[in-house]
Order: sequence, then C-alpha cells, then structure tokens
Amino acid sequence: MSIMFRFSMFLLLARVGVVAQEPAFRQPLRSYALTGVTLIGGGGDAPAANQTVVVADGMIADVFPDGSKVLPDSVVLIRLRGKFLLPGLIDTHVHMATDPSGTDNRTATLGVLERMLRSGVTSVRDMAGDARVLAGLSRDARVGDILSPDIYFSALMAGPSFFKDPRTMASSKGGVAGGMPYMKAVADSTDLRQAVAEAKGTGATGIKLYANLGPELVARIVAEARRQGLLVWGHAWLDPARPSDLVRAGVGSISHTPLLVHESRDSMPDLSALFSLMKKNNVLLDATMSAYRQWAQQDSSKIYYYSITKLYTAAAHKAGVKICAGTDDDQTNFVQSEMELLVHDAGFSPKDAMIAATKYAAEALGIGGVCGTIEKGKKADMLVVDRNPLDRIENIRSVVLVTKGGKIYWKED
Repeated sequence: MSIMFRFSMFLLLARVGVVAQEPAFRQPLRSYALTGVTLIGGGGDAPAANQTVVVADGMIADVFPDGSKVLPDSVVLIRLRGKFLLPGLIDTHVHMATDPSGTDNRTATLGVLERMLRSGVTSVRDMAGDARVLAGLSRDARVGDILSPDIYFSALMAGPSFFKDPRTMASSKGGVAGGMPYMKAVADSTDLRQAVAEAKGTGATGIKLYANLGPELVARIVAEARRQGLLVWGHAWLDPARPSDLVRAGVGSISHTPLLVHESRDSMPDLSALFSLMKKNNVLLDATMSAYRQWAQQDSSKIYYYSITKLYTAAAHKAGVKICAGTDDDQTNFVQSEMELLVHDAGFSPKDAMIAATKYAAEALGIGGVCGTIEKGKKADMLVVDRNPLDRIENIRSVVLVTKGGKIYWKED
C-alpha cells in the first residue's frame, strides 16, 4: 500500500468522523490501528499514555507503546493523539422487551439501542422480558443488522403468585404468564431439569430469580442451571429467600441495593457479614442506583429508598464487594448516569466507576474472558473519548468514536 493511498484513507476516515456517513459503517475495516491514545482499562491498573491498539477481524490483535513495533502497510492508521481509550461500556440491568406491543415496540427499542451504542455502550444485560423478541434483537445486534449493543438476556423464574404482575402478562402475550419457557412459575414440585433446559432453549445467557422463592428451591435451581451451563442472577431478596441465601447458593450477581436490608429484621442492619460473604463467594452487586434515584425524583415519599441505596452501595464498595453498573430505569438514562451516581453519591473514584461499567460488568454477564478490558486476544469493543474521565467522570460523555466487534462508529456530527 502506497504512502499516498494510506494518507488518502486517513483523510477519508477523518471525513467519516465528521459526517458519520452510514455507508462507511457497512464497509468495516478489517485491520486498523488506533494510535497516540492514553489507554485506560487495559491489562494493568495504571493508565498508559501514547499507546497503539491494533484491531484485526474484530479482535484486539496487539497493544504496545507507539513506535515500538512496525505495523504492516495493510493496517490503516487512525491517529488519536491526546484522546483516551477505554473498554466499551456495559449496562448490567436493562429491560428492552417488557411490553413489545406497547412502549417497547420495535421502532422505539431500535432507537434506544442505537443511541446506546453511539454513546459508548457495547453490551447490555436484559433482566427479563419477552425472550421471543430479545432473541431476535440479540441475533440482529450480533450480525450487524441493527445498530445496537450486544444483548445478553435472562429467563425469569419465580413463585406462581408472582405471575399476576401485569408486566409478566405483557411479556407473555400470546401465551400464559408463568407457563412460558422464559417466564416460568416454579415450585418444589417443578421438574427443574426440564424447566432449565427450556430456559436455555430460548437463547438466554442466565436465569433471573425474581420473587416468592425459598432457600432450598433457590439452591436447587442454581445447581441445575450450573449443570446445564447457565448463569443465575437474582433480586437480592426473594421473599422468603434472603440475600445470604442467594449468595450461598452460588448466584453470580444480586440486584437492587435497598433489598439487602431484608438480610435482617432490623430497620438499618449491619451488613458487614453479608458483604464479607459476597466478597468470599465472588458475588457481584448490581446496585441500580439510577432506578432508585428516578423513583425518588418522581415521588418524594420514596426518597428514603435512595438514601438506603447510597448508604449501602458505598458500604459494599468499601467492604470490597464488586459492584457492576446497571441502570434499570427504563432507558431514561444510560449507564454513564449510573457511573456518575456511583462517583457522586456512593464515594467511588472515577476509575472504580469505570471498572464497574467495564471489567466487573463483563464478569456479571459471564463475558469477562472476551470483553471488559483492552487486551490482546479480546473482542474489540472500545470507546474513545476526548477528555480524561479519570479527571472528571462526566468526561465519559465526550465520545469521539466507538468500536463494537472492531466495527467503527464515529460520533454523529
């Protein structure tokens, strides 16, 4: 490849960056190198300035200091001197298909997904909805038929009484809530081997435990899911199963910080023993601060719940519990807002908030081996920002470009 051609390619890429032409997205570069970046979220803990990250066939092929290796002429250079490169963001708690015939109709959902991707969100975990719809969206996102983060979704299991909830009926339209393979009522008499196999058949990554389940049944579900290769996630309190019951059973993550208070009958319990157990068993906390903040803003009588959220999220973090960043606020805000709340309301450093939305979030989804950090051999899901988010977490919004599976999405003009 001649020097003039390479220079012309660079000018073309620069132009794409300004006008965000969609045809450029449909013709992805097979190999390119991002150069001059400060790398945040690589294999090491400290940011590394003046780095080159080589992408080939959707994967990170190499990472090294600028100029320390000779690049082949076939690699297109994208010079980003002074910019900051970090792993693509992950929201560990969304609901994209609760009511696909209404508020979650395809047009609205595709709009949300595209905005998420362009903001730097490259993966999401959907925590229960209509898996018939979610499986299609997940497929379309993976193959590039839609502009969207990759979607990992759950199949929900709960006690029979839960399925009077209107949300379960909306998600099961055309079938029976509680009788769908992804929206299943379970009891002690349930054939869990069959129920878990059916859940797996929907394409779900994991099973979400929601409500009205006891400790013994929780343990049996987790054991059978593990046997069949599925992850298990859960609401922190299943009434009657307590947070510690889920942790001992071996769930991967528990959601909603205020539910942790049900570990004890005390109104403001000391949760240090629970946090120690979570740390020992490597169970992540999906705090969902955004959801409780939104709730408090909509109804002043609910401010107490957000106060509890702030207090115990900060305490869990201080105790060494891994926190993953999930919003659960109906896509009113994206995961960047959750990161900001972790910093401003729960005492996280900007670095810790970024880890919550990248490394730990990938771990919660079971994809930590391929996503969540920028390292050789991992998937090229990355975010370039103009200003340093370690200085100010809000700088995470200064998006220059996003890559998902190596495909480049420049910030819209």
